Formats: sequence, structure tokens, C-alpha cells
Amino acid sequence: MDYSKIKLLSFDCYGTLIDWQKSVTDILTPFFNQFQVEFDRKEIFETFLEADRELESGEYMTYREILAEIVLYMADKLRISIDPSTRYILSDKFGEWLPFPDTVRSLKLLKKQFQLAIISNVDDALFSVTNKLLEVEFDYVITAQQIGSYKPSEDNFKEAQDRFGLAPEQMLHVAQSIYHDIVPSNKLSWNNVWVNRYTEPERTDSLEFPDMEVPDLASLLTIIRLESGLIS
Repeated sequence: MDYSKIKLLSFDCYGTLIDWQKSVTDILTPFFNQFQVEFDRKEIFETFLEADRELESGEYMTYREILAEIVLYMADKLRISIDPSTRYILSDKFGEWLPFPDTVRSLKLLKKQFQLAIISNVDDALFSVTNKLLEVEFDYVITAQQIGSYKPSEDNFKEAQDRFGLAPEQMLHVAQSIYHDIVPSNKLSWNNVWVNRYTEPERTDSLEFPDMEVPDLASLLTIIRLESGLIS
């Protein structure tokens, strides 16, 4: 990859910069355990993802409402009755959705050389909570709320590119989700990096192949340094 041509790095946020697997399970495990049901951490996150994908593929609603619907979905699956006011537990505790250990330092160093952008399936208000934890000023923040649709819709990426005013070869999209990010960015011929945070298996569908795979942001930073010498 020719890093000298790249002017901007865009990031998925939750799963890429924020460890949403740990954060969501840290919040929901004690919440559901109070009902004395057997629902381990792996099951909690798998059910969360299942509901998240289903709800985002339907009629648009804010991500705050999607998170509330996920909690209700999970309660129904467990056959337990919860106080309706508690369904907002995930958004009410959004400040507890914490970055991976390498996120903040990597972003600060990358910011020295590149413009940085967020393309995320989230609401503006929720991302403003997260932004304080990331400790860097993004040049662009593009949310699902602004577009009225959720990734993997190509509309989110097309709008992002229009705002950036850059050609595909000048951008590098960095993301953990093959489904939400790598596939649609491939369709639009963007450079992309799969940050395989959760050690998922290799892909076999060519549409799911990233340009590069790394285990974390620190590794991406090291590669850019070694191959380009751009970041001191």
C-alpha cells in the first residue's frame, strides 16, 4: 500500500476503537444475573450482536432506541420481565464503553500525519460521550443518525467520501467488522484494513478480503512507520 498517497484514515468506532464486547458484557452480565438466569458472557455478546444486526437492517430508529430494543429482546429471550425504564441501561452507561488499551496512543500518533474520521453506526449524542474517551479531535464525524441509515449501507460511505472530497486511493478505512465495513468499502474501491480484534477466522469470500489484516491499532501504526517512515 502506498501510504504517501493516503491523506485520511477513517475508522469504525465500536469494536475497532472501543472494546464493545467487553464493555457491553461488563454492563449486561450483572444486569441479567440479578434475575438468577444462566446467561454467560459469550452468550450475552452473541445475542447482542444478533439483535443489533436485525434491528439495524429494519426501519431506521436512533441507536439509543436500538440499544433499548436489544435489552428488551434479550429479556424476552430469557423469559424474564424487566422494569421498562431499565431498557436504556446500555446508553445510560455509554461512558463505560471503553477504548482498547492501544487506541488513544495510536490515534494521537496517526493524527500527526493524517486527517482522521469516524464512520459509525451511532447517534451524535452517544458519540460525543465516546469522543471524550478517545482524546483526539477528528476532522470528520459521520454517524448513522446524520445519514438515516446504518452500515453496511453504501450510502454511509458515499456520503463520507463526498464530505472528505478525496479519491478512494487517498483514503484508508480501518475497521473490525467485515460485514459492516470491509464489504461495503470493497464495493467502493476504498483501501481498507481489517483490525481483527477478536481473532475471527480467515475469510473465503473474495468480497470480504481486506487489503491488509492486523490484530490491533498498534500493529497498524508499526506497519505504517516501517513501510513509509511517515510517523516519527
